[in-house]
Amino acid sequence: MYSINSIMDMLKWDKSRKIQRKGLRLAGKVRSVNVFLQPMDSEHNKNVWENCAKVLYEKPDETLSPYLIPLLEWLQDLTWPGAIIILERLGKYGDIEKLGFALNECVMRAYVTKDKMWLMHMSELLSYDRIIKNLQLSTIKMLKSFRVDCAE
Repeated sequence: MYSINSIMDMLKWDKSRKIQRKGLRLAGKVRSVNVFLQPMDSEHNKNVWENCAKVLYEKPDETLSPYLIPLLEWLQDLTWPGAIIILERLGKYGDIEKLGFALNECVMRAYVTKDKMWLMHMSELLSYDRIIKNLQLSTIKMLKSFRVDCAE
C-alpha cells in the first residue's frame, strides 16, 4: 500500500516515465480526488499538475461533479501544467446542467474580479455547442466578448 505522498512523488514531472506511469496507475485508484486539484504544498505543486490533470481526466463525471468550480478555476491560466487537459475534460463532461451552473458562477467571479484572462480561457468552452444551451444569456454574451476566434 502506498501513501498519497508516495503516489504524488511518483507524479512529479522530473521522474522517469516508468515511475510516472506507475504513479498514474496508483493515483487512478485513489477515491478522493481533491488531492489532485492543483496541490500547492512545498513538495507537490506545479511539478505534479500535469499528471494530476491526467488522473482527473479519467475520473467519471459523478466523481468530478462536486469539483466543477475548482476545475474551472484551473483555467485561469492555460499555461499552467494540465490546464488544457482539464479544458478537454470539461468539454466532454456529461451533466451539462451542472457544468452550466458552475460556469455561470465562475464567469460572474471572473467578471467581478476583472480577470479578463480567465474569461478568455473559459470562453474556449463555447466551442462545445451542447454547453452553450445551458448557459445564461448574459454568460454567453460575456464569454463571446472575450473569445478570440468568435465570429458574431
